[in-house]
Amino acid sequence: MDERISLRGCMEDAGCTEDSIRQAEALLASGDSEALIRCLRTCRCEQLDALHEKQKQLDRLDLLIRKARTW
Repeated sequence: MDERISLRGCMEDAGCTEDSIRQAEALLASGDSEALIRCLRTCRCEQLDALHEKQKQLDRLDLLIRKARTW
C-alpha cells in the first residue's frame, strides 16, 4: 500500500493525469513492471512535450521583448 501512495503522490507532483495514475497503480498492483515503466515513460514524454511548448511561448515573448526595445 505504501508503494501505491508513493507512486500516486510522485505522479501527482509530476503533473500526470488521473487516468495515467490509475493505470500505473493497476500495473504496480499486477506486478507488471515493464508495462509500468512504459506508462511512466509515456507520462514523461507528455510532460516533456508540454515543457517544449512552454519554451516556445517563452521564446516568442523574448522575441517581443527584443523588438520592443527598437519600437
